[in-house]
Amino acid sequence: MDVILCHQTVDFDALGAAIALSRLRVGARVVLTGGAHPGVKRFLALYRGEFPLLEMRSVNPDQLRTIMVVDNQQRQRVGKAQTWFDAPLVAQIEIYDHHLDQERDIPATYIEIENVGATTTLITEKLQARGIELDPYTATVMALGIHVDTGSLTFDQTTVRDAQALAWLMEQGALVKIIAEYADPSFSPQVQALFSEAMGCLQRETVRGYRLAKVLLRSPTFVPGLSNMAERIMKMTDLDALFVGHFYRQTEAEGKLVVIGDRTLPRRI
Repeated sequence: MDVILCHQTVDFDALGAAIALSRLRVGARVVLTGGAHPGVKRFLALYRGEFPLLEMRSVNPDQLRTIMVVDNQQRQRVGKAQTWFDAPLVAQIEIYDHHLDQERDIPATYIEIENVGATTTLITEKLQARGIELDPYTATVMALGIHVDTGSLTFDQTTVRDAQALAWLMEQGALVKIIAEYADPSFSPQVQALFSEAMGCLQRETVRGYRLAKVLLRSPTFVPGLSNMAERIMKMTDLDALFVGHFYRQTEAEGKLVVIGDRTLPRRI
């Protein structure tokens, strides 16, 4: 039995990459290991039946032979499914990801990590190279994966490969109305600028095995939307906790420090 694992609290990139990989590896089933982003929950509530998804309770670890992991390189992020890596018949463990600086403790036999904006892009390129045609719903969820992780091709980590992959998915019939409903809105120009600054200035440390980071951002005026930016940084860097401070001027003589706290609590502490 072959399975494809998404990390817990699955996002559209992990979901899109996993479903794409199931088209590449016929017969493999996608297993969601627990939780999902709100948009993904709403999407699956309507379209789950279009995809080869399998509940964890339906998997017999003793029958597993190949495990593929997308958008993740760490055992703990697949929850209880992490014990499957040690199952007796597992001979192949594959990782597909786009996070170059992520620590890895999954005992992989094959690793493919590329400097692109979305993991879905990697698998899209493989499907395109093999001339595999997609149904509209598969093309749509894959397109959502690229849209969300690249900010609809506006984030700094976006590459030409992401744009080319997205164009091919549109040719395959990706449904624009569904994409528009579920894709995260792009950051404003002000947030994009602070996002780039934050990614370059993160101060990181490890405390009792947890990855923590902090950053202080400055701007002339208040900038709304920084909580979403903080959430995006945590996802991209796989931090356990992130502290974001934002300092901006109120008048010529004073300033104000705002702590962005609603998206900075540890995810696994």
